[in-house]
Amino acid sequence: MNAVKTSTPMKPSKQMLCRLLDQVTIRGLWLGAVFCLSSWPALAAAPATPAAALQKAVVSWVVQTQSVEAESVLLAPLDPRLQVKACTSPLAMDLPFASPDTIRVRCAEPAWQLYVRVSVTGRVAATAATAPAKVEPAPVEKRQVLVAAVPLQRGMSLTAAHVRLVEVDTSSMPVNVLEQVSQVLHAEVVRDVRPDTPLRSQDIRPTVLVKRGQMVLMSIGQAQGFQISARVEAQQDGRYGEQIKLKNRDSGRMLTGLVKGPNQVQGL
Repeated sequence: MNAVKTSTPMKPSKQMLCRLLDQVTIRGLWLGAVFCLSSWPALAAAPATPAAALQKAVVSWVVQTQSVEAESVLLAPLDPRLQVKACTSPLAMDLPFASPDTIRVRCAEPAWQLYVRVSVTGRVAATAATAPAKVEPAPVEKRQVLVAAVPLQRGMSLTAAHVRLVEVDTSSMPVNVLEQVSQVLHAEVVRDVRPDTPLRSQDIRPTVLVKRGQMVLMSIGQAQGFQISARVEAQQDGRYGEQIKLKNRDSGRMLTGLVKGPNQVQGL
């Protein structure tokens, strides 16, 4: 009867273990490199933050205006509490002070501005460029504007009693805010307006002062001198300042007049 030989498992040597460990390490490094390379396009395509875009724009502006290398421009870190909003228009920059170490950056839409401290290697800065940038308030400019003195309802004809003049900060005011009481006379509101709300030119329109078929008073001449008045018939509706057709019923003659008030026209 033949004896069955059993093989004794060979104990791995120290050299074999080291070689196996080296292979595992090299394979892990290779897989890690492949993963990094495959992830690089996605990382490179990540959009820059508004703060990073601002800093890049400041560096480019300093390089162009001061004829220096980009590597020599150092920016002070932005205040971490500062929330920089993305600007939809090109940033405007200037030097508001005598020192070239403070740059004012302004955005038109949305409207904001801030000051950034910079230093250029090889040039002695007026102050330490490591101080964090802080939002500086813009110089306050005030002017008088018209606001609603009472609740205004759509279609209401305005008088001086419906509005009042107040002094406001113009930094947050649109350019089409009304500034004179005379601008709302013979006008009507086209939308509801709450009290203390600034009135804009698009909130009002000239009201109809003359209606077609009505008899109106037409004046010819100067009020301080020789003047003739006559009753004529309006041939069309007219708002303040509009030119309309008129008819003299007695003679049948067609005339032209300028609307100056309720049922009042100035002959041309």
